[in-house]
This record gives sequence, structure tokens and C-alpha cells, in this order.
Amino acid sequence: MKTIALVGGIGSGKSTIAHMFAELGAGVINLDDVGHFVLTTPGVKYDIGRTFGASVFDEKGEVVRSRLASAAFDTPEHTEWLNAITHPVIMKECRRRIAELGQLHDLVVVEVTTGVASKRDVRWADVLVAVTAPACVRMDRACARGEQTAADVSRRIALQQTDAQLAELADFTINNGGDLETAKTEVKRVYDAVRAE
Repeated sequence: MKTIALVGGIGSGKSTIAHMFAELGAGVINLDDVGHFVLTTPGVKYDIGRTFGASVFDEKGEVVRSRLASAAFDTPEHTEWLNAITHPVIMKECRRRIAELGQLHDLVVVEVTTGVASKRDVRWADVLVAVTAPACVRMDRACARGEQTAADVSRRIALQQTDAQLAELADFTINNGGDLETAKTEVKRVYDAVRAE
């Protein structure tokens, strides 16, 4: 079994590409989903409250992701604080899910939603694949979700690595700025190459 770390900035279309890998037979893990799960765990909630305050919770004591995003992505320092709280717990759960899916699939794709500065950040993966798209396309996609304002998305893009920086780190790059058929061809190329290695 081989593991792909699928990286890309906000709005690059990682989820679409991950779905294409799934259609080819890969097991898929979305780190965002793992992250949502982790935000419901008592230890993480305690650390978030201690770091970012009670305003990021609703009246039932659950984390409101949009409030947390506003508090955590306003400065690089705050983003580091959030990553320090959640990243170790997310990766522990991710490794558990990789092992589980590895029993059923010969390729597991993990859609990575946190920043990747080097291959050391994804040393658990056999292959690093970057998904790229023009900034204007990424902005439109991210805003269309309705969860964040254009200002929020712009701040996140500014804090993330550029497509060129990610492409330098990656073993493969998939351009997801055009039509779906072209993207599917790219995904199939990477899927076949990784499985053949």
C-alpha cells in the first residue's frame, strides 16, 4: 500500500481531485474531516478555549469553525498556535485511518488541509502531489462555499505557500485550473505512475 499526500492552497480543488482518485479505486482521507472530528474532542476544545477564548464556542460549548478561522488565521502567529493544538491529534487519527484503509486499498490519498513547508511535514506519505489553479479561480471557488468572506480567503491565501512553491516540493503536480476532463487525465497519469513505482 502506498500513501499520497495531496496538497494545495484554499480553492485549488483538492477535494475534486481526491474524488477522482477515489473513482479510480484509491482510499481517500480528508484531513479537514479529521480536523472537524478533532474539534469535538475534550482535550482539543480545552486548549482552543484557553488559547483563543470563549468567543469561538457556541452556547452548547461546541467550536464554531468560522469564528475559530477568524481568530486563528488573522496572523501567522495565531495560525501556528492553532496548528500546535490540533496538528498532533489530527495526525494520530490520520495514521489510524490510513492503516484502516490500507487493509482495503493499495493506494490511500490523504487530502492535506494544513500548511506543508517541506516533505518533512508529510514524511508519513510515500508521494507528495500538489494541486494547482490560478489565484482568481481559487478565490471564486473558496468564496462560493459561503463559509468565508473574500477578505478571509485573501488572508488565508496570503498565509499559504504559492502554487510555484508547492510544485517545487511535489513529486507530481496536477493542474486543476481548467476543465474536469483534463484534470481526470492528470489524475489517471499520477495514479498509474504511483502504483507502478
